[in-house]
Amino acid sequence: MTREDPIHTPSSTRKAPSIPPGADGLPDHLVDALDERVEALQAASALTRAEAVRRLLSQVDALTDSREGLELLRHRVPEMVEAGLFRDGPWEKPGRLVPALVGGTLRAGDQTTLMEILSELRILAVSEGRLALEEFPAAHAQQFLLDALVRDPELLFPEEEEPTEEPARKVRRLTDLLLEHIPMTRLKGALATEIALLCLQRPIVTDRALTLLERVRDRIPVQADEARVDEALPDDGDPEWEDTDPDRRLAAFLDAALTPSEAVRDYGAAEYAAHLKKAGAEVWSEECGRLGAALSATGLAIPHHALLARRVRNRPADLGRLLGLSATGQAELERHRAFVAELVDDAIHPDLPRAVYGLGRLLERGILSQQPVRTGLQRFLTVDLHPDAARAIRRSRPGAGISPRKLLLGDLLGVLGQPLGIGQGKNPTCQSARGLSLWSRHAPGKLLGMVRTVAESFDLVMRFEGQELVASQLGQGLVQEFDHDLDAVSVIMVPHLDRIYNEMMRRAAYRGDDPHRWVNPAMYGHWIPTGFSSAYDYATNTIPDFDGFVRQFFATHHPEWNGGHDLAYPNPVGIFLTSVSGDLIGFHAVSVLRVRKVKGQMRVFLYNPNGEGRQRWHADIRPTVAGNGERPGESSLPFHQFAARLYAFHYNPADVGPLEAVPAEEVTRVTELARSSWGRSYTWVGLPGGA
Repeated sequence: MTREDPIHTPSSTRKAPSIPPGADGLPDHLVDALDERVEALQAASALTRAEAVRRLLSQVDALTDSREGLELLRHRVPEMVEAGLFRDGPWEKPGRLVPALVGGTLRAGDQTTLMEILSELRILAVSEGRLALEEFPAAHAQQFLLDALVRDPELLFPEEEEPTEEPARKVRRLTDLLLEHIPMTRLKGALATEIALLCLQRPIVTDRALTLLERVRDRIPVQADEARVDEALPDDGDPEWEDTDPDRRLAAFLDAALTPSEAVRDYGAAEYAAHLKKAGAEVWSEECGRLGAALSATGLAIPHHALLARRVRNRPADLGRLLGLSATGQAELERHRAFVAELVDDAIHPDLPRAVYGLGRLLERGILSQQPVRTGLQRFLTVDLHPDAARAIRRSRPGAGISPRKLLLGDLLGVLGQPLGIGQGKNPTCQSARGLSLWSRHAPGKLLGMVRTVAESFDLVMRFEGQELVASQLGQGLVQEFDHDLDAVSVIMVPHLDRIYNEMMRRAAYRGDDPHRWVNPAMYGHWIPTGFSSAYDYATNTIPDFDGFVRQFFATHHPEWNGGHDLAYPNPVGIFLTSVSGDLIGFHAVSVLRVRKVKGQMRVFLYNPNGEGRQRWHADIRPTVAGNGERPGESSLPFHQFAARLYAFHYNPADVGPLEAVPAEEVTRVTELARSSWGRSYTWVGLPGGA
């Protein structure tokens, strides 16, 4: 018998195993073996615990090969928790886990997949009341499972075919089991909320929202009368919007995003093109009204939008209706009607329909009337892409039937039209994405010149303190494996910006102060204020004067203590990134956009380049993307909560209010929040009981 064989007791002395419903097809010896290995873990010492866990997971591996085995694990997981399976490991406290990461961890393979499966079964047990865990009530467990599923379309809606690899089969069995224990009404509500909040953030890359909608259409029965999208979206005056009928909310998005007109419902893309060709101007105008209303409501474009835009590109009134333009945007379109028609002909295609929305937002901004923008875009009509740039763009949109140059131009419209829709994807490149967003908003001509340089040479040169930094001659940046699930502009720009940013940080290190003091102005441009404040002392690894740091932030950014000044430009700031339990994870770059009082509460509105403005910063610190006056692409937090996560910011020295005027109770409130979370990782100087 090998070490991995189940250990059996003689039949005359062995107690008959308790086999739960759903697992009654399992042989007794498999049930026995699991129970024995759980008992062995319970009795293990510090020296033997690792071996006991390994042997238990070996048995779990075998049991997850069948539905009956998974059902047995579902019933036995409370005993595994009691035996200490998750103790002293990354899964120990479920309140610290992030639902959005569940899918990736399940796909990691080996013991990581097995531990994640058991963790989900543990959370399911909590949600059903079969297991009680401190600081993780059943309601939190139920929401965690819903969030984990709806944040990962491939997990919730796997391919119809049975996977061939056993690890993928294990994950499929788990998902099927979880869905059997989640009420369909709750799942529909979670999906409707997820889709609504994804759309409200107006990302350039909309694949996730569209994939969710397509899977819902194909796999979940939705029964509702005709509904409007505005009924399914958050309202600043209606905090109960999520409680409305989930079928109606889903139906509203399905109709608006996937079937905004009867013709779209009746015809696929190829047939729709033929239908438009045969139809007359009256039909085109009606279609523009319907598809334009849907586009404005959701920010989602489908191939039919692109086909219709191409059909009416020389009809400004209809095109403006399709693009959802205001009087300002329509005037911009009329002023540049010939060039806009050329852009539509070259950049708007069914393989990249999101460019339709980008073009509309670009016209609304009125920047086509800026000579550098118009000239810069014209050059992309004939730009000759470097082979490496073309390959990178192809990877971002595999299977597209148009050239990389046209894909790049189409996404340029999105980057220029939606500066707050730029995301970093899974790359640790928040600084690069933040730069693209800032340049798009305040120096679009400069951005176009940089993109053209990289597109043609696949290289980039920037200056730092009088010296040129050539991206191709620098070492690797923060990115190890690049995630290409980005817009085409980011795909070719970010690797070069990442290397340059990393080199600037290297050169500015060891100066006795935060390197961002010098790097941010060099990286982003002259609009970065010269004043700079950091909570962290690099020389001593301490928090030396947090009281003064907080007072300075209030006196430079809070309208009640900075003389009522508003921000002229986005302020690139650094925040401490923490888990939901408040433990320090690392650092993150965001931009403060504005500060406003909403519903009697002062809030900071920001751009978060990670593409998910709802990212929870602590158990009780969760930014919102709607319901508090947020504009598309913004997220917001109460001022004091944001200040409690801040570690560095820039400011205009001429706009500093009196520091002593900031109330001590405000400083104390921020300090207590900070010290109880990321502050546990540092030594505090100048405060009683510094830790």
